[in-house]
Amino acid sequence: MSCLAPNVMREPLVDIVSSNAIISTASKILELDLTRMKPGDVEFTAEYSVKFNYDDKMHGMVAWWDSDFSYLSQKKVTLSTSPYSKATHWKQTVFYTSNDFTVKKGEVLTGSIANRKSLSNFRELDIKISFHLNGAQKWDQVNMYKLR
Repeated sequence: MSCLAPNVMREPLVDIVSSNAIISTASKILELDLTRMKPGDVEFTAEYSVKFNYDDKMHGMVAWWDSDFSYLSQKKVTLSTSPYSKATHWKQTVFYTSNDFTVKKGEVLTGSIANRKSLSNFRELDIKISFHLNGAQKWDQVNMYKLR
């Protein structure tokens, strides 16, 4: 079954992630005004940086989104799909790395994420994530994902 691993790792897992599984700080990669955005705004490249809170093994990256609806009323209303909030049917998206990495508390992971509509199917996303750690262990990795 090891022949399936590369293909399985290319597809992000949409699932509920426990906040206990998060071992780093969060990093905002994109902010969109849903009332003014253009369709092409969802295609982007952004840099990120997260700091590890524990000595642990890193297996991947978890993505989620928040949406503020404060423009509707004076009261701020936020819909969050964060692992730190009550679970929603949108869940979170897990991007597994092709290798597990040992990380130390205080180390910083940097990289970039690029997102675009798939050329072969407009309902799919092609996502490229780079991972760079310059700590006790030094490693660089670039993974390509297809979100269906």
